[in-house]
Amino acid sequence: MKILAIGEIIFDIFGDEAVIGGAPLNFCAHCVASGASAAMVSGVGDDEFGKKALGYLEKFGVDTRFVSTVGKETGKCIVTVRNGQPSYNVMRPAAYDMLDADIKSVREYGADIFAFGTLIQREEKSRKAVRDILENCRFTDVFCDINLRNGCYDAESCRLCLENATILKLSDEEEPFLAKFGFYEVAETEEKLLENIADAFRNIRLILFTKGENGSVIYDVKNRKYEYVPSVKTEVVSTVGAGDSYSAAFLCEYFRSGDLTKAGKSAAELSALVVSHKEAIPDLK
Repeated sequence: MKILAIGEIIFDIFGDEAVIGGAPLNFCAHCVASGASAAMVSGVGDDEFGKKALGYLEKFGVDTRFVSTVGKETGKCIVTVRNGQPSYNVMRPAAYDMLDADIKSVREYGADIFAFGTLIQREEKSRKAVRDILENCRFTDVFCDINLRNGCYDAESCRLCLENATILKLSDEEEPFLAKFGFYEVAETEEKLLENIADAFRNIRLILFTKGENGSVIYDVKNRKYEYVPSVKTEVVSTVGAGDSYSAAFLCEYFRSGDLTKAGKSAAELSALVVSHKEAIPDLK
């Protein structure tokens, strides 16, 4: 399976420590570790962080052919963790805001899955790159992790995700903010909520609804089937990158086996390992 993700390359700043991150980068790294091939469309600065980022991508086995060096600083995010829960201050502008998409090369790469979210759409130039790929390339599936960051999303960026995703990931913490845009009817039960989202956006075939320590629900739209996935108990150090590892493990197992139960179990197990570490991409070997 080949994955192409467009999005942010960021160094998460924890006090005096800088750790490589960014949701699509974490996702791609975990996909490679789970047996897939993955490439990123992104941008880094002509600076030390940019050089380090490219080195990390090479270490993780993520293809860098679509990563450009541009005239802005490499992305940074100030992360504050309280009781294991992170809050994010994403700095701007950043190199990934200025990326372009080489459509011919993207087509030649021949990815099975195209992945994107809302943060990469916060500037019009990078949002256009997302649209260009969607409009000019074909994929078996389009995966969107809504992944809302304060001040870095709007109704338009969320709608682009919802209108194009065939597989959608959404957390119970993010959903109330998404609901405020009025894209779908709210509901008293999570099952009805997921049905309302799928009814409003008919392109969606799977919804991954994550609920932290309360596990997750996977909704198979075509078959109107729900898979309830319990969380794996672990000592939580940091939830940074947990959702990205969940997505990677789920997609890789699902495309191998087509088994929602196995895919959900793999996702829960990997995300539990990740939250037991400070790093979003810990060395789990």
